[in-house]
Amino acid sequence: MSEKLETSPTQFRTDRHNNPTAFTVAVAEQAHLVPAVDYEPGDSFRTILGLAYTARLIGDPVALTIRVIDRVGFRTSGGVARWMYIELPQFVWSALSSDLKRDVIGWMYEREGGTAMRELFPNYGRA
Repeated sequence: MSEKLETSPTQFRTDRHNNPTAFTVAVAEQAHLVPAVDYEPGDSFRTILGLAYTARLIGDPVALTIRVIDRVGFRTSGGVARWMYIELPQFVWSALSSDLKRDVIGWMYEREGGTAMRELFPNYGRA
């Protein structure tokens, strides 16, 4: 049985959801993550398309995020960037080692405002 972390309402979505890039349930579904095994629905928020839910990750957040980006990339099928601060071509992401993918996710985590999972990213905050 996993323990739920005590969270503060002032924590960023990344930390409240064990999700370094704060991707949504819709993205988790597109990446074929398994509900109740890999993620569960978290906080809701409004978008121009309606209500969305942040995916609360169960398990290793770095490995799950790598799986998501491996499967769905940095752009939607409509050609829109998933994250406004980064957009790598899939062939560049695919050529990265696991350590470099972790570093990219750490950089994304930093941009998302996360702090509680810093230990997962040895290069967190380095120039």
